[in-house]
Amino acid sequence: MDYRKGIKKVSEHDYKFYLDKGISETNEGKFDEAMHSLDRAIALNPDSAMPYFSLAIVFHNLNELEPAYENYTKAIELNHKMIDAYYNRAQVLLLDKNADNEKLKSALKDLDKAVELDPKFIDALYYKAVVQMKLEDYKGAVETLDKVLAIDPQAIYSRALKKLILQKYLK
Repeated sequence: MDYRKGIKKVSEHDYKFYLDKGISETNEGKFDEAMHSLDRAIALNPDSAMPYFSLAIVFHNLNELEPAYENYTKAIELNHKMIDAYYNRAQVLLLDKNADNEKLKSALKDLDKAVELDPKFIDALYYKAVVQMKLEDYKGAVETLDKVLAIDPQAIYSRALKKLILQKYLK
C-alpha cells in the first residue's frame, strides 16, 4: 500500500494471483468464476497477453466462438510469438462446420504461423493438412502430412489422412 496518497498500489503479485486463480478455475470447469478472475487480471495488467489467452480458453470451452476468437486475437496482438494462441484461434475457425474459404484461409495462416514458430508442432501440421484438403490443395496436404510423418512416423491420424487423400483425390 502506498499510504502517502491514500492510493493502493497494484502489485505484480495481485495480477499473478488473479491470473493463476482464473487458470485454476478454468481447469476445474468453473468458467463463471474463471471469467471474473481473468477480468480482474486484465484490469490489473491490460498489456499482458496471458489473461486474454486464458479468457479465450474459457470462451472456447463454453463454445462462445466470437469472444474466444477476439481474445485469442488480443493475446496475439500483445505477444506475436504465442504459438498456442495461433493454433487455438485456428481451431475456433474450424469449429464452424460451414466455414467458407475465407475462414479456412485465415485458419491456414494461423496454423502456418504456429508451425513457423514451432516447426515440430505436429497438431498444427495435421490441422494444416486438414484445411489444405478442405481447400482442395491435396498435394499440399500430402506434403504437410509427410512433414508430420517425418517427425513422428507413428502418427496414425496423419498416416490415415494421407492414405485417404492419395486414394480418393490423387488417384
